[in-house]
Amino acid sequence: MGEDSLQLYITLLGFAGGVVLGFAARSVHFCTLGAIEEARYGAERMRLRTWLLAIGTAIALTQFLDLAGYIELQRSWRLSGHIAFGGAIIGGLLFGLGMALVGTCAFGMLVRLGSGDMRALLSTLVLGIVGFMTMSGILAPLRLITVEQMAVELPPLSSQMLPRLLFGDDAAMQALIAAVAVAASAGWALSRERYRQKVAQVAAGIVIGMVIAFGWFITSTLGQETLYPQQPDSYAFVRPIGQSILWLMIASGASAKFLVGGVFGVVAGAFLAAWRQRQIVWEAFDDAAEMRRHLLGASLMGIGGVLAGGCTVGQGMTGLAALSLTALLATASIVIGALIGLHLLMDGRLPDAWRRACTWLRLNQRNNAGHD
Repeated sequence: MGEDSLQLYITLLGFAGGVVLGFAARSVHFCTLGAIEEARYGAERMRLRTWLLAIGTAIALTQFLDLAGYIELQRSWRLSGHIAFGGAIIGGLLFGLGMALVGTCAFGMLVRLGSGDMRALLSTLVLGIVGFMTMSGILAPLRLITVEQMAVELPPLSSQMLPRLLFGDDAAMQALIAAVAVAASAGWALSRERYRQKVAQVAAGIVIGMVIAFGWFITSTLGQETLYPQQPDSYAFVRPIGQSILWLMIASGASAKFLVGGVFGVVAGAFLAAWRQRQIVWEAFDDAAEMRRHLLGASLMGIGGVLAGGCTVGQGMTGLAALSLTALLATASIVIGALIGLHLLMDGRLPDAWRRACTWLRLNQRNNAGHD
């Protein structure tokens, strides 16, 4: 198979996995923010259980593939000896806050886009552009400060995979810690009989976790046979959204990759699910205030997702599947940031704060104009 054909094949596999993710998420209204909101304010906690089941499944399958020698997690940048705790915490908090403002995460925006939500289209474009600005544009100094300077360097050849960080290169301890993590997440999710009777929810959680492991497998095998091998990784939806926008503009000068295929696949899968349920509805912003909230939230997610090294899927599933310490810090920070944002929204304080900020900016502009 030629280089171009192989790259196209890998991209199509990424697209196929994305279709499954989008279809499963749209079919059962899978949403990380919804899971966090249920944990804080709800009683049913159905989506929380599905989210944790997906994480547990991803950990179980990914760790099995690694221990069995089918993939090499240690080659991934997610397990490097560079622990960017500053980026993980600050970026996670910003991403979580932005997620609360928009009402969903980066992955959720793609799912909404597939069912005709034009608010999600604008938010996705803003997230991708701001993410690229943070990665290598005008906001790059912020990334250099939080990710590069606020970091801990482990000794050479060390790994931030939690079992190896704590116990060294011990396969038995890796298997034990993976088993504990699976029991704590998937085990708790399945502990309630009423939830186990929700076949669609259980199936969606398992399938989403399987797709994360699938991504690790493809990038660890076929992804290494290309002319420019990519590091093993799986699905994520902050930086890849920016890469997808760039690819749409210069497709003749750049080839798509596994994660870019995944971005378009999620939209296609969500469209199929919405079409099957006859729920494709064109939606727009209700008013200017809602648009400002989405733009601010998408910008915060674009910045935070790059600083944290991923989103609720990139770190919250792909990173946790590798038992990464940075992923654990980032995921915890995202949850805390989302809870802060939900608290502000529920109490009605955010609109007042937003109006005060706008008033302050207008007054400053008038004063500056007067001085000029």
